[in-house]
Amino acid sequence: MIRRRDRDPVGGVSTVQSTPAATEHAGEFDCAVVIPAAGCMCKQVEVVIPQLRDADCLVVVWNGPRATTHDCSETVLRDGTTVWMEFPARLGAATARNSGVQWLNGRARLIAFVDSDDIAYDNWLSELRKRLSSGESDVVGGVLEFVSGGRARRVAPDLDFWYRQAIYGSNCAVTREAWDLLSGFCPNVGTCEDTDLAWRAGEAGLRIDIIPTAVVRYSLRIGWAEWQQRVMWGRSSVALLRAHDLPLSRHLPKLKGLVLHKRSTGFASNALVAGLGQFFGQWVGKLRDGHPAPM
Repeated sequence: MIRRRDRDPVGGVSTVQSTPAATEHAGEFDCAVVIPAAGCMCKQVEVVIPQLRDADCLVVVWNGPRATTHDCSETVLRDGTTVWMEFPARLGAATARNSGVQWLNGRARLIAFVDSDDIAYDNWLSELRKRLSSGESDVVGGVLEFVSGGRARRVAPDLDFWYRQAIYGSNCAVTREAWDLLSGFCPNVGTCEDTDLAWRAGEAGLRIDIIPTAVVRYSLRIGWAEWQQRVMWGRSSVALLRAHDLPLSRHLPKLKGLVLHKRSTGFASNALVAGLGQFFGQWVGKLRDGHPAPM
């Protein structure tokens, strides 16, 4: 295992550890999987690593205080072509993903993203990379599977806010050329960094496809955690629409529509809590948050 310390452009000092296979790899990677993490990602890593081919690699970007129960880096660096980047402060998903790609330094032909607290299906990566490898797509997104109301459901990204096709940052992939054109995820739109990336891809004329067979199991938040998450989603949606100069009155959903959507799709532990939380977040965003910085 190789360890070094680098100063990252976001202002923090990162510790980078890598397996010999990652350090000694010559040339480019065919596909790199980047996982941003501020909590245990061991189960996700154990599912992803077997899906890597010989010319692939895994980059985990830990940001925040270390877990006290066990050392997740040991799971990441146990074998294979893997890299562990560690930042002492929380970066947010957008900046963490960007930092992981920056380590690659343009050496990955394809770049896939999945989150630490979800679980990818065993064929997730092979399904996600097919259309990118064939040259048919520039950006692809998969679907999320979750348990709601006692049964498993799946939801695919759609036209967000009645504007353009979205993707889930926790289940997507891009070509190197598309990533360079888009300059990565934008951290100025909160948790809507994935929708923003897809919208900018669409505006740039890139080919976006949704892959229904690329599935990631998503864990719904419960109670206070769900409320907090949905408030952040609401605030972020305001920042997203402002960043794209879209009128809030036309594109922000009403409270009734939010609750009905959560109820019909099952994409919430409690549709009323989730809808109210997102609506409250929109209200806070409109009243308190300024216009995001230019992208």
